[in-house]
Amino acid sequence: MATSTRTIKATCLCTAAAHDISLPASAFPLQGLFCHCDSDRHSTGCMSLGIAVLPPEYEPPSAWLTKLQPTVFSQRLKHYFCPICGTMMLVHLAHDNGESGGGAHWDVCTGALEQLDGVVEFDCHEFLSDTRDGGFSDFLQCVNGKTISRWAGEPGGEQLPQYWRSAPLSTTTAKKPISSSASEEERLHAHCRCRGVEFWISRPNSQSSKGITSPWPDVLRPYHSPSPPDDDESPTWWLRADKTKYLAGTCACDSCRLATGQEHITWAFVPTPNISLDAAGSIPFSRTFGTLKSYRSSERVTRHFCGSCGATVFWDGDERPLLVDVAVGVLDAGEGARAEGWLEWWTGRLSFREDAVGRAGGLTEGVEEGMRGYGRHLAGRAGV
Repeated sequence: MATSTRTIKATCLCTAAAHDISLPASAFPLQGLFCHCDSDRHSTGCMSLGIAVLPPEYEPPSAWLTKLQPTVFSQRLKHYFCPICGTMMLVHLAHDNGESGGGAHWDVCTGALEQLDGVVEFDCHEFLSDTRDGGFSDFLQCVNGKTISRWAGEPGGEQLPQYWRSAPLSTTTAKKPISSSASEEERLHAHCRCRGVEFWISRPNSQSSKGITSPWPDVLRPYHSPSPPDDDESPTWWLRADKTKYLAGTCACDSCRLATGQEHITWAFVPTPNISLDAAGSIPFSRTFGTLKSYRSSERVTRHFCGSCGATVFWDGDERPLLVDVAVGVLDAGEGARAEGWLEWWTGRLSFREDAVGRAGGLTEGVEEGMRGYGRHLAGRAGV
């Protein structure tokens, strides 16, 4: 009797590496997980790596692999991304020749899949201990009523509670007085996994709003809603907490999903005068440095990623040349992956959630509920 099969489609943003994956129907739903290790965050630019485990007998055709660029992640792991647009698409785990006897298999990055509902069932967050603050896991507790387990390391080890953190959140550094002196400013280090792209961010200062204008972002004012009457005034919405932190938000738009190969990406909105290419702040921001590659994803938008390891780094819109979106996954804040001493998180809206609900309704609703819960947690922590 012939084995029943089911075909799912994976694609990158530019579609050059689009491919159909045919699997036994019995393999569905595929097991999904989110890895929060430091390496995966810096490899994707996202706050976790979301993958679906493919059956051990699956082998991608060589014609597909030749369209992707491999990058060595560890002795056993390789990541594969589109060299044109940067989409992370596949992960390969090689045979373990050690005592554990682990087998080889392929994983597909879930953000590259055309459909998620009915295809992938997420069941865990792993390597949360690397985040020091829970990272994106605090935005996602349940999907379709199923609790997503939270593991400090590999599944089956120590479990961590919601809103766990191992590093104290410093409240003093974010309250430093605004200064225009580069020598007086603390800087946040940012880099991709291979460090081919590396830069530093200073705290908000007198240059963070000088001459900078920008339309409202979708995370604050949905594009499909009528424009507020004060739009032309260009308020400095990117500066928060009495102008001591930058705004951060979560995007689910199709373009961001396909550009990263991940379900969601978290962006920090940072003025380019606050970005330097050296720790001293003497080399100003540039759109061409290190291994940074660019892909023009629309008429007015350029996306930047590392051409060596594939990490998403910047979203860059023509209408706001002095303000860029920085991928939070490349930040290296001592207090944790959410960099809460530097960023104020907007939890009232999942940006472009309209793109996501038809493809991944359960996950979208889970993240929205998790974000609201995190907002309530922050309010309680602040004593509001």
